[in-house]
Amino acid sequence: GQSLGYGFVNYVEAGDADRAIGALNGLKLQTKTIKVSYARPSSASIRDANLYVSGLPKAMGQKEMEQRFSPYG
Repeated sequence: GQSLGYGFVNYVEAGDADRAIGALNGLKLQTKTIKVSYARPSSASIRDANLYVSGLPKAMGQKEMEQRFSPYG
């Protein structure tokens, strides 16, 4: 029930992931600066579309992550 300060965002389109990185990497949330980058893919089907997000505030939940990243795809 507690945030570990990181999360994953899955996009279907690589362009959406690019836009999210460009807009949100380095964003300050509360007292944290988040890092948004490509996740290391485990298969070719998810390459360039999955993001790893670190530095999230401990109080940030799934719903807030979805709200923050959904405008990008």
